[in-house]
Amino acid sequence: MATYQTKAIVLKREDIFEADRIYHLYTEDFGRVRAIAAGVRKIKAKLTGHLEPFNLIWVELMTKKGGDLFITTALSETSLLKKNASPNQVALFAKMSDFTLKMLRGQEKDAAIWNFILTGFSTAQSVETRLSAQADTADKFLREYKSGLAQILGFGSNLDEAMYYLGDFS
Repeated sequence: MATYQTKAIVLKREDIFEADRIYHLYTEDFGRVRAIAAGVRKIKAKLTGHLEPFNLIWVELMTKKGGDLFITTALSETSLLKKNASPNQVALFAKMSDFTLKMLRGQEKDAAIWNFILTGFSTAQSVETRLSAQADTADKFLREYKSGLAQILGFGSNLDEAMYYLGDFS
């Protein structure tokens, strides 16, 4: 059983079994990973607060016999989403996260992608989404984020081609 330590951004979580969760992380050293946190949904679980979506964390991962990754330790450095975020702000972060997970297919370390994602989520904190007139600002920011990530991943500036690759024909 090998252990690994790295910084990560929590992009998504899914409940499994009675008290476990699967976390989708983008890590600085390993790229996109899927890891299980056993018992994290129990009332006295110590990892729960650290593994909230959109947190920047330091995480220790351990591989087990089947090749699955398990989270053994996690410490949050900062929340990329403000505490008083509006529902529209949360929706923007969720859309960014979903797009990121769709675009990133495997475990590949890439400093340019790590920096882009971290900067994108950090910048998204200041995008004003509260007023209806500024909803266009959030949409514009999301489109720029998607375009930038597609460009880093080799699609050039053709976001429509990237969306077609993903199977999103809308």
